[in-house]
Amino acid sequence: MLDPDITTLGQALTRLRRREQARRRQVGMLLPATIFSREMAAEEAHISASYLTQLERDTAAGQVGVGILRQLIDTYHASENDWQYVCDLAGHQAPYPGLAGMSPTMDIPSLEQHLQALTPMMRAEMDEAATDLVSYYTSPQRRLLAANRAYFDVFPDQRPGLYMLEWAFDSPAARDVMITWETDARLGVAWHRGIMGRYGKTEWAQQSHRRLWQYPEFRDMWEAGDVTYAMAKDYAAQVRFDGHPYGMTMENWHLYSVSDAPILRSRGRLYPL
Repeated sequence: MLDPDITTLGQALTRLRRREQARRRQVGMLLPATIFSREMAAEEAHISASYLTQLERDTAAGQVGVGILRQLIDTYHASENDWQYVCDLAGHQAPYPGLAGMSPTMDIPSLEQHLQALTPMMRAEMDEAATDLVSYYTSPQRRLLAANRAYFDVFPDQRPGLYMLEWAFDSPAARDVMITWETDARLGVAWHRGIMGRYGKTEWAQQSHRRLWQYPEFRDMWEAGDVTYAMAKDYAAQVRFDGHPYGMTMENWHLYSVSDAPILRSRGRLYPL
């Protein structure tokens, strides 16, 4: 199996500088053949070129300060997700907190801990929902915990414990069921990058990343460098069910149980296209 790319802070900063180079060429701030060099970037970020070189090569001594990261993020016109990502890679939990009961240095709660956190009310909602798709996942990694019959009617080959992103690349049925497969897969890969930034030292994250790395399309999407942390409260996709296309709207809520096992609750509805 190929060795997976576990992105370092230096690699992430280099990617952001090169992305800013492409943006400046596109808007006419740089000539097509002109490079947005480390020297130019360092001058705009008010740091030395030698220090930026050390950062990009991962040879800088000590922990890079949050202020310097902010200056580089502003210079590169990067997003708040990129800002959080480089902070995570640099070992700063600030400025964004982790999930309740979790830290980057501890392993993600086990599947059994999450299953024990499902309350009678959660199970009753699954039993009582006849047509809505009700499902519960571990958070942040989105392993399926439990779902109702309506959910499994649409996704019959899913099972408890399954990491949803692995299903997207591994299941022969995923591309047939998910009409918007590429869009959904790219979002999943961006979400996975955020997990790797914050929790990449955990055994679960490393093993999952290694399994995903065997898929060429995953590697291509990973190379794009997109990252996200926030799961949209309302999410829309298109699925194929019983041979017909449907729109699917999902409402997502983070729940925090007394056992400190974060759970994502999702309730969806299908409508004909």
